[in-house]
Amino acid sequence: MNNDEIEMVAGIRPDVPPYAPEAKGAARRGLAAAATGRRPLWRRPYAVMLAGALAVVAGVTVTVMVTAPERGVGGTEVVVAMPKIAPMSATEVLGRAARAAARSDLAPRDDQFVKVESQTMYSSFSGMGTDAEGDTESESRYLYRTKRVIWQSADGKKDGALKIEHLEPYAYPGWPIPQEAHKDRGTEWHRLPACGNTPDYMRTDYASLRKLPAEADGMRAHLYTGDRGGKSKDEAAWTAAGDMLRENYMPAAQRAALFEALGTIPGVDVVRDAEDAAGRRGVGVGRVDQTGVRADLIFDSETYELLGERGVVVDEKAARSPAGSLVASTAQLSVTVADSPPEVKDDATGCP
Repeated sequence: MNNDEIEMVAGIRPDVPPYAPEAKGAARRGLAAAATGRRPLWRRPYAVMLAGALAVVAGVTVTVMVTAPERGVGGTEVVVAMPKIAPMSATEVLGRAARAAARSDLAPRDDQFVKVESQTMYSSFSGMGTDAEGDTESESRYLYRTKRVIWQSADGKKDGALKIEHLEPYAYPGWPIPQEAHKDRGTEWHRLPACGNTPDYMRTDYASLRKLPAEADGMRAHLYTGDRGGKSKDEAAWTAAGDMLRENYMPAAQRAALFEALGTIPGVDVVRDAEDAAGRRGVGVGRVDQTGVRADLIFDSETYELLGERGVVVDEKAARSPAGSLVASTAQLSVTVADSPPEVKDDATGCP
């Protein structure tokens, strides 16, 4: 079986040019942070998530938790209704999200850690290669689900930690659920080594994000900076935004600028009645990528805080799954500051 996730994605779209070395290195670090090496199909194109309105007082962690209801059963395909166009424009939704982001902020010190708790459902692919005898392996797909807690160094210079609790997997819509989908069980811990070989324009630690432009034009220019791989600069810009926000914390001023900048990327539209992995409903803003999947950022329809994300099939031929199928879903449950991460001896997720 082919265990290189970047090559797996390449196997789906052989026509797409290979990643630049810097982008590929960053992607591998993201794959490592996902633990067991998997990442959503639409992680490479993009995805953004960040909770707002949390506070820390004198180094004491203040946490907001949301109980996530289970959706469906282990072998059930997950399908949602096709997106409905909302009367409000994407620019207006993102503008409201920008104003919401500016209302509160965390301020971790360089010696502290950003702690994020989330629930996720991502696509897993295997068998898109050859076995030891050179024979082509049959392809399988499923949706793997987890609860995650991650501790990442605020200045990117200290080792972090990752806790993963495996949940019952779901079938990938249109595909039988394979036996391998049930191989991951229980809870695992990983140490996340600090990696110092990321180009400055691709760094996502809090200290680096704090230095980015605090206005939309400057942030947009940053999103289009450097070779981030892929065919489309617009998709690469959306990817860059996701890299800055997922399982991380972006300062309020830069986060507000980012949301405003996202509204200027071609192809961005808005849908209503989107739902995150915790069952919270809101309004979605997203765009369709080359694989035929639309990645929606889900905002609370009253507060416009970002709740989570989802991936919905729009082009069933490109995605090889029925239109309307839910193939990725997340919910960010809390974002806090911690003085230190748990001690973990496992170093399997080392730097590439």
